[in-house]
Parts: sequence; C-alpha cells; structure tokens
Amino acid sequence: MERMFTVLITFYNPGGYLIEALNSIYLQSYSNWKILLVDDASTDNSVELIQPYLHNPHVTLIRHSYNQGQSKSLNTGLQYIDTPFFIQLDADDWLYPNTLEVLMKEAVNQPEDVAVLSGNININYEDSMGNVYHSYIKKGRSFSDPYEFIQANCSVWPRCYRTSIIKKIGGWPIDGPYEGRYVEDMRMLFFLIKNYRFYWIDELMLYHRRHQNNNTNDINEITETLRWVIEQTLINWGNVYKPLFKYHEYGLILAGLEKNNCC
Repeated sequence: MERMFTVLITFYNPGGYLIEALNSIYLQSYSNWKILLVDDASTDNSVELIQPYLHNPHVTLIRHSYNQGQSKSLNTGLQYIDTPFFIQLDADDWLYPNTLEVLMKEAVNQPEDVAVLSGNININYEDSMGNVYHSYIKKGRSFSDPYEFIQANCSVWPRCYRTSIIKKIGGWPIDGPYEGRYVEDMRMLFFLIKNYRFYWIDELMLYHRRHQNNNTNDINEITETLRWVIEQTLINWGNVYKPLFKYHEYGLILAGLEKNNCC
C-alpha cells in the first residue's frame, strides 16, 4: 500500500520535546506514514535521544553540518519526500492520535488545486519547569480569497501540504530578512493562496506548545520579517493595496489595507 503521508520535523536543540513529537506519530490510528527528520546542526543530545527510532525503515534522519534556519531545513527535507502529502510538525508540538486518519479521509477527496489542509489546535503555555499554566482551543477557518487571509493575521495548523505543489513552486523562499529563519509559514501560505486553495477541517489535530525557548519570542526579528513579507506579498499581488500596521504586546499585526493611489 502506498504511504500517503510524511511527517517532516526540522529541529535545532529540541531536547526531550522531540521524543514527544515522535511518540505522537507512532501512536496514530493511521499508521501508514513516514517520518523525515532534519537536524539543523543541533548541539544538544537530541540526536542521541532519537537513535532507537532510527531503526525503523520508515524514519529517516538528515543532518546539516552547520545551522541554516527553518526554511533551508524544510527545503532540505522536501528533496527527500516521496509521499503525496506531508505534514510540517515543529519538534516541540505533537499530534492528536487521530490526526493522520482525519487528514487521510479528507485529503484523498480534494481536488488538485487544494495545496494545504488544516484543522484546529490546542495551545498550551508552559512555565520554565514544563508545567502548563494556561491552555485554550484555537479554531481554524476557511478563506474566500487572498486578501481575506492576509488580513486575518493568522497561520493555519497543522499544515498538511500537497507535495507536488510545494515542489512545483520550488519550496520555501529564502530571500528577505534572515534568509527564511522566521515566519516561514506565512511566507509560504501567502505565496500559495494566490493560486491555490486551502481546506479547513473542523477537528482538533495539534497540540502547540508555547515556552521560553520558542523562536516566536524573537519579537524584533519576527516583526522585521513579517513587515517585509506582507509588503512584498502585496506588491507581488499587483500592488493594489498598501498595508496599515499596528503593534501589540506580541509584535506587529496588519491593521488593514488601503487602496494604493499609484495604481
């Protein structure tokens, strides 16, 4: 039977979080998966921790000799994916037990122009000891056009991509600030939604962990990159609108769009 899904995990010094991510794949109700791990030159013991998993012929580890960042790591993994779909899973997140089964039932019935499938997530805030002190459910949604999506100020989770489309567009862009180390999800989604469709499934699929080592804590770098990505995206979409930004406690968000009088 053809394997339908690869779970792509890129990581840098994730420690024991990576084991939780891997175990959540092994516990899936749908077991016809592959796992592709890209180590972005970790300096902790994470590669040692995952050695028992590497005996499985459906688990592959690729290692960078130096740290290259998220987008370049994803592009490394993309070269090795040979399944029709793949799920991007952060090393400190983990899947609900039926996530792949739910995605499988929906993915096989979607037309070829559906590039991304997603669902709902459970967000958990952890203190320095790993204790959850706050959690809530964040629901996804459908989007009717690119401008509705860009103004929503949100990503989609988990991101289950159609492999052929991501390979067709050449993977994740690495131009711009920090060469794709930040907000790579938004850059990819903005690129895709102009020509392809997203499909939202109203099911809980992912546990997302917020902790002191998330790169989402690099607010200045994320703000700089997000501003650039939004500005470039609107130019690439025809320069019809210019962005209006505002700041809040977590950084920059798009407050609205204003008609560009020059066009």
